[in-house]
Formats: sequence, C-alpha cells, structure tokens
Amino acid sequence: MSEAIVEERRLVVYINDDIVGELREHNGLWVFEYAPDWLSKPNRFPLTPSLVLRQEVHTDTGTKRPVQWFFDNLLPEEKAREVLAKDHQLDKEDAFALLEAIGSESAGAITLLKPDEKLLPGELFLLSDKELSERIRKLPKTQLNNKERKRMSLAGAQHKMLLVIKGKERFEPSGQVPSTHILKPEHSEPGSYWFTVRNEHFVMTLADQCQLTVPRVAIDYIPEPVYIVERFDRTGQLPNIKRLHVLDGCQILDISASAKYRASNVTALNSLIAMTRAPAQTAVRLFRWALFNFLVGNGDAHLKNMTFSYSLNDCQLMPHYDLLSTAVYAAGGEHINEELSQPLGSARSFGQVTREDVLVFAQELRLSQRVAEREIDKLCAQIQQEADELIAQIEALPVYEQKAGELQLLRNIRYRCIGEFVAQIT
Repeated sequence: MSEAIVEERRLVVYINDDIVGELREHNGLWVFEYAPDWLSKPNRFPLTPSLVLRQEVHTDTGTKRPVQWFFDNLLPEEKAREVLAKDHQLDKEDAFALLEAIGSESAGAITLLKPDEKLLPGELFLLSDKELSERIRKLPKTQLNNKERKRMSLAGAQHKMLLVIKGKERFEPSGQVPSTHILKPEHSEPGSYWFTVRNEHFVMTLADQCQLTVPRVAIDYIPEPVYIVERFDRTGQLPNIKRLHVLDGCQILDISASAKYRASNVTALNSLIAMTRAPAQTAVRLFRWALFNFLVGNGDAHLKNMTFSYSLNDCQLMPHYDLLSTAVYAAGGEHINEELSQPLGSARSFGQVTREDVLVFAQELRLSQRVAEREIDKLCAQIQQEADELIAQIEALPVYEQKAGELQLLRNIRYRCIGEFVAQIT
C-alpha cells in the first residue's frame, strides 16, 4: 500500500508591512526561514533569541521544537481555542491550520497570511452595545470577533475581543487595521468563577495604585459587564498605529505553552531578568509582581502572563496584565491550600508562605535583604489602604444589577486574601 502524499503547508510571516520570512509544516515538523530582504534590513531583529538571524532554515526535531512552540504560543488556549476551532471547523490540535485561519491578528506584531493572500488595508466597523451584547450572549458557541472582519489569535484561556476605541465609540477593525484594546466578558463558567470582570478590573486598578506598571483599564455594562484593557504592544496614534514585537515568557525562553506553570520558577525568572536591558530594575519589578500576586491570591501568574518587548539589541519587561484573584473562588477556607503558580522560597501554597519564604525568594532573585524588606513593608501597608478606598468608591456608585454580588466578591478578596496574606508576612 502506498503512503498518502501530505502536502507542505506554508504561511508568510509579516511584522507590520514587512515580510519577515516563511513558516512551513510537513509531516508534523515545522520549519522557519527568514526572508533575504528582512536579513538585509538595518533594523532587522530575530523573532526570538533561539530563532537567530541566518540564511539557513530553522528546522524543528522530534523533541526540540522552537519554531512550533513560538508560533503555537500565539494561539488561544483551552476553551477559547476550542471555540475558535469549532467556529472554523478545524481540529483544535492542528495548530498550523488554526494559524492559517486566524493568524492575521496576534499578540505583538506578527501577522500570518497564506502565500496567495495580500495585506489588506481594512477599515473600522462601528460596534453598537446591542450588537456586542448579542455576541456575548452567543458565547461559547461562537467567538466574539466577526471572523469575516478580524481573524484573531490572541493567546490566553478566556474569550477576548479585539477593538479600536475612539473617544466613547467602539469599533471592530478589519484587515490590517491594528486593534488598540482588548475586551473580555464574564468568565464562561460563572458558576465556578463569578464576577471576573469586576475582579480583574479591581485587582488591576489596585496594582496601579500600588505602583506596579499596568496598562489602562476600564469596566462597562452593556448591560453585560465587560472589562477593557488598552494594548501596550502598540505605538503611535490613530490612524497611524504600529504593532510592537513582544514575546511572552514561554516564547522568550523557548518552551511550550504547556509548560507555563511547570517552568514558572526562580531559574526561569533569573534567565528572563538576565536578558533585559536593566536587569536590576527588572528583578525588583518581578519581585513586586510576585509579592502582589501572593497578597491578592492570584494563582494564575505564569510565564505566559509576562511580556517583553524584543529587538536585536534590546529586551524590556512590559506592563503587567491578567491580574486577578483566583484563590477567592476556593470553597470555604480552602483558599490557603490553593497552589502558588510562582513558588516563594519553600512555600508551594498560599497558606504556607512566611516572611522568610519571601526573603529567600528575593535572595534567589539577587535582591538585597534591605531592598526586599522595604518592598514587603511598603506593599503590605499600601495594599490594604488602597483596597479599602477602591471598595468605598464602588459602594458609592448608584445601584446596578451586579453591585451587591461584586461587592461581596471584593470584600472576600480584601479580607480572605489580602488581609490574611498580609498578616502571614508581617
């Protein structure tokens, strides 16, 4: 019996208007080749540290797959990936087919098109509250973005929508018009994760008040609650928005997205810190990020939830994002037994963390005890006061349908997480 002939699949890789190279797949192995014009550009840069600039092709092997891991990391995860695959009648395990279908808008600057496709200028479509509300109600049967307008491949597990916001109006971009904002509705499993929109907006706003670097965020009710975050992987002003090349922690360390929790450790953090332009400053920022995540009960602070701008001679930690309390959803007093996504010293769960564990973690990041003590005391004092002020602001709002439930959630974050976890390390 003769073997079936499997055709090679190809995608052209763009950054903004420039062709960077060609991505190919044949019999399960992925290959990437830089375009000669890209290699000759004075401002050229590699896609990742492992995909170095060279004329020779980069070819994956059976066990080491830097090409596949980088591009697969552009795709959504978990149920969001299932919805996209179903919407396009594709196998969710066929990453290359998913990229063919939805690779025109990803995190950062990458655009993926078939060889016979061209970059289209695109346009903006006004998005009314009514239309947005209807799309949210159709979840999870279909994706939020109109697949005929914007084929979205944003990484992450939650449902997301790409938007352009001008003043008070929301638009859905098409073609190569870059999005400026990302919208998230409530979690698709509200019975297990309730009021996630208010949760994320509260925790992100709290992070900003505690001097963590975060993008601008907003919350709206249409009437469904939606969380909106401004994209930090964009530069310029409308209509001249450009995409910035950014890498998440998995991409820059050349590991699979499936290792995002397993590989979240001090060794990985130190590797990331060493790659940045200002390693001492980055170490302090990541220490503060890990400490804040512990105090609010965020057990989802993994390698894919940190992003770095990346070019030939520069790597910088970008603003923090996807900050929310996950431990608050644990039953009864089980929040203390929730697993830390970033181990602190010898602690592996929230209830195990002591001040000594936090100091050991700081030492492992090569921070002095003086700096670590200062950061701990400052954040522990500040976070409770700022949380109280934010809750008071929400209490003062006019009555709306979700208000009582949201406030109950926020008080649980304030006292079951922040209050208890601050007490553990002070």
